[in-house]
Amino acid sequence: MGTELFRSAGADKGKPVVLLVDDEDTVLQALALQLGRDHKLLTASDGVEALQVLAEYGPVAAVISDMRMPNMDGIELMRRIAVEYPDTTRVLHTGHGDIETAIAAINSGGVYRYVPKPAGTDELRSVVGDAVARHGEAMRDRELLDTTLRASMQALFGCLELASPVAFARAGRIRSLVVEICHELQLDGLWEIEVAAMASQLGAVTVPPAVLKKLDRGQQLGPDEQAMVNGMPRAAVRLLRDIPMLHDVVAIASGLAGDPPPEEGRSALVEAGINVVRTAIDYEIVESRSPTNAMAIAALEERGDGAAHVLAALRKVKGVRAHQEVVKSVRIMELEVGMRLAEDVVAVNGLVLIGRGTVATEVMLDRLTNFARVVDIVEPVLAAVPDYHKYLVRKEKR
Repeated sequence: MGTELFRSAGADKGKPVVLLVDDEDTVLQALALQLGRDHKLLTASDGVEALQVLAEYGPVAAVISDMRMPNMDGIELMRRIAVEYPDTTRVLHTGHGDIETAIAAINSGGVYRYVPKPAGTDELRSVVGDAVARHGEAMRDRELLDTTLRASMQALFGCLELASPVAFARAGRIRSLVVEICHELQLDGLWEIEVAAMASQLGAVTVPPAVLKKLDRGQQLGPDEQAMVNGMPRAAVRLLRDIPMLHDVVAIASGLAGDPPPEEGRSALVEAGINVVRTAIDYEIVESRSPTNAMAIAALEERGDGAAHVLAALRKVKGVRAHQEVVKSVRIMELEVGMRLAEDVVAVNGLVLIGRGTVATEVMLDRLTNFARVVDIVEPVLAAVPDYHKYLVRKEKR
């Protein structure tokens, strides 16, 4: 395993951290003598071990790596570091026979500089000093950008709060649930998913207040109203697409709006974000229409279009055991005695005919039959089936 070269207590305090990677101990010792005065040094004997050191220690200011090493060569190591630790400056320490390859790596953007073996102390210190300075500039630029980004997002969400307190409160509930699900899925720290959860509701400013009120109360929406709500994430795409560092947030919002992210925007983070935020939004809707958390989650599972692992995490977050009830989508004429309504039965004009949580009785079914003769009822409805196996048998016989 990689090591931190010995120093007296406090000797390296405040010094920039540099990782040295080489499969020859004599080279590592020589580099340590040349660089140890001005830097805190970590070492690794090959690329695989270098990544382990970074995973344990965290990002460093610069990595100085040999080209030819067992297990993973210097070029592959630099490529991995560029992806996983983009602010770490990467320097190749190569023999003369590898200089053309090193220059190609520099031209491709994967490497900052190269130092030929053996390097003089002054040259090596100069190159590493420039690399550390470059890292410092990158970190200052990132900190400034982070501060600007945070202020911009707060301003946007502040506008949403002023324009629609109801939508802002809804966005807050969705965000809180997203944070809990992410924690359950060990996705903590992916701020892009949390921001996308809030951003998905920015489009509420384009939706009539009456529609937002119906949405907040869990009332059925008409087709045009539902289209307005489904399109809300597109407003976030338009507002955020030109802001630096938000490309993943924009890609998640595009996916939520039903617009597949561009191929270059697809990543594991984006796919995870779409699944988690969509589940939280869907749960926010069905929860307001369902008498229990269990029935709300069962309703989402019955739809069959959610990510199973995210729904499983949602169950854990809400403390709901799996398979408590089977919720099915049925037409009014398919309702049977003993079924429990998982959502309100409403007329197309929005009038609630039978409230959610009601257990179907013969009298209730007669009432619905009479209602259906004089008003149009929104169908299908979600209902919990007490004995799903027997229900399937009866359905097959019909």
